[in-house]
Amino acid sequence: MDDVGKLRVHLEFGDAKLDLEGDVNEVFKALTRFITKIYPDLEVVRNLTYTPDLVELSEELSGIIELTPEGPILISGEQLSARNKICLALVGAEVGSRLGKLAKGTLSSRELSRVTGKAIKTVMNEMPRLVAEGLVKRTSKGEYMITTLGIKRTEDLIREYKAKIESS
Repeated sequence: MDDVGKLRVHLEFGDAKLDLEGDVNEVFKALTRFITKIYPDLEVVRNLTYTPDLVELSEELSGIIELTPEGPILISGEQLSARNKICLALVGAEVGSRLGKLAKGTLSSRELSRVTGKAIKTVMNEMPRLVAEGLVKRTSKGEYMITTLGIKRTEDLIREYKAKIESS
């Protein structure tokens, strides 16, 4: 393996020392195991805390959402409800923004209509319910972004949707 894409970590915690080198994902996993051994409460905290995993979320969106310079495109899920399509579109925007592929992680009602294929009136009718449920947040610019709860629920939706497709 050459130095491109290689991560080197040196960690000291009291008497414990660790040197790791290699693929980013493998080094991260080994580092996490090491830290949970020297600080066991970290495992408890990790089990109680939900933090969206950007890599895992990107993989789950594969085959459902594609990112373009104009924003996310819903390529699968014709039979999904408007609310589920809206959440998928907003998760796509969030992931695209975090990956540096999109300029923003928010979408306007008009953009949501374009991405979901639903009438703007349908989108506008759904947004207050999504906001009230805490799945979506309206920004100061009048656009919408997915919340952490919205990401969690959408991850569950994606898993159910993919399982349904695989069983058909």
